[in-house]
Amino acid sequence: MIRPDRLQAAAARVPAAIAACLIAAAVLLAPPAAYGRKKDVPAPPPEEVYRQALARIEKKKYYSARTMLQQALPRIPPEDRDLLPRVQLAIADAFYLDKGYLNYGEALNGYRNFLTYYPQHPDADRALFMIGMCLFLQAPSADRDQAVTRQAIAEFGRIEALFPGSPYYPKARDKIREAHDRLADHERLVGNFYKQRRAWRAAVKRYNELLEQYPDYTRASLVLLNLGNCHLALGDRTKAEEAFARLPANPATKEERKIVREAQAALKKFDDTMKNLASKGRRK
Repeated sequence: MIRPDRLQAAAARVPAAIAACLIAAAVLLAPPAAYGRKKDVPAPPPEEVYRQALARIEKKKYYSARTMLQQALPRIPPEDRDLLPRVQLAIADAFYLDKGYLNYGEALNGYRNFLTYYPQHPDADRALFMIGMCLFLQAPSADRDQAVTRQAIAEFGRIEALFPGSPYYPKARDKIREAHDRLADHERLVGNFYKQRRAWRAAVKRYNELLEQYPDYTRASLVLLNLGNCHLALGDRTKAEEAFARLPANPATKEERKIVREAQAALKKFDDTMKNLASKGRRK
């Protein structure tokens, strides 16, 4: 049997337990400010963000750098003609340096926007050069359509017209040569396509157009070899010999020496074939 004094003590403890539960619930549900939340740290000035982003670009942290700059961009007044163009150019640079087809596309848009809004900026010539570079690096391999390569050549060519004396002009000129080589590669592959299918005249036409349009093509010797072989296939030794005569008299590379030997062997094989045919004809 429970003693009456113990029943009274237990009854006194129940309200105290309920009160403790209510206090604990109030603490858990209270807003953060109720127990000393830290105040929001103000964002650093855009100029400071710009410096930090450049440091990240130096460390090849391109994604975080452009993210910082993109977040700071809305806080820069539109009339700012100093920091705003620098930030826009740095965002484009961060995309370009990150490489990849999609990043080159984003960089291309950034450089174009920069040049649209700041055509007289001291870095405008660099922006134009980078437009050409983005297109040049987006161009497909030589066996594909080369429309993008032609666009790159056009952009590189604008540098001399718009920015005479620019330090980027010699670089643009070198890239134009590389782009011309790529276009010539494309024409050579088309000529090879016709040659492999024994469409000799179509191949000859393509090779001749290539040599005329791209006289500085770095693989011109290979084109001359193919051109001469096509003339031999058509039975025209004179034109084949003319093509082979344009090969280097003193080939400097192993590949060119091999091409010269192949040309000589092709003429000898043609002559031997003609002699054999003539000999068979006399026997008959």
